[in-house]
Amino acid sequence: MAIMDPTRLPIDRRHLDEEDRINLLRLELLLEQNRFDEANDVAEDLWVEATDAHKELYRGLANALTAVVAREARQFRGAAEIAQQSRVTLAPFPRLVLGFDLDAILDSVQSFVERGEGLILVRRQG
Repeated sequence: MAIMDPTRLPIDRRHLDEEDRINLLRLELLLEQNRFDEANDVAEDLWVEATDAHKELYRGLANALTAVVAREARQFRGAAEIAQQSRVTLAPFPRLVLGFDLDAILDSVQSFVERGEGLILVRRQG
């Protein structure tokens, strides 16, 4: 079932096909391991394959991770600009979507871009 309205994406992943659920789990595991390049690749693969409102969600996630990778490469201004654009891209989506807390992701990406270290959180701790 195609979902065209970003605000109608569910909080969980039950509606996704198995491959997408596996890729989202892989994305989370890579982030836990601070393997940002690989996590970015997974998000970009999801983005390329999606056809409905998920496409913009995955694009926003991929862009957020691109900001992290750019910061690791010491591309300070580019990382900051990409992180800000990610906020704009993800603004229409529910804050809790597909098991992700978008505010936790965006805030931790922003912190990483500013400090050059830290975790990228997919959910608030505690």
